[in-house]
Amino acid sequence: THVRLQAHPSFALPSTAEPAALSLSQEQFLFCKTKMKLLSVCAAALLGSAAAFAPVPMGARTNNAVSLNMADAADELYIDMNRRVLMNLILVGSAAVTVGGLAVPYIAFFVPPGSGGGSGGIPAKDALGNDILAKDYLASKPANDRSLAQGLKGDATYLIVKEDKTLESYGLNAVCTHL
Repeated sequence: THVRLQAHPSFALPSTAEPAALSLSQEQFLFCKTKMKLLSVCAAALLGSAAAFAPVPMGARTNNAVSLNMADAADELYIDMNRRVLMNLILVGSAAVTVGGLAVPYIAFFVPPGSGGGSGGIPAKDALGNDILAKDYLASKPANDRSLAQGLKGDATYLIVKEDKTLESYGLNAVCTHL
């Protein structure tokens, strides 16, 4: 005698008279089908990785080494000079880009900001805070004169008139910092 299997009533698909129940069970079926596909892919990946890293018995290993006769392979292993130069240029170029990309910011850190160039400083001011004009100032001062003006941060600074009746490009700070 044969055993007959019957589906449990909860597994039976609903009739077409109930469309809402039909769509719900189809959604459940598709969700379960997707879950099963994902589970089978994960299991296959796990089994494949386990087989790839499984130890091989010593007797099953074969020696796949190929013995080369260097006289026979001399023509095959020769790299022409143009290719060697090209490979050296690629190597040096990539190393230079890498080292330069790391070294330039590192070296730039130690270069002081504002070294060289510049706008020529700030305007000198008299005791009342008015700008000192070079033409008027030089007309009223003798050669080798040193007179006070306001310099950086309002500190007292000596303006120096040279022998040829021009101003020095710098001023002497009148504040002694070492006292």
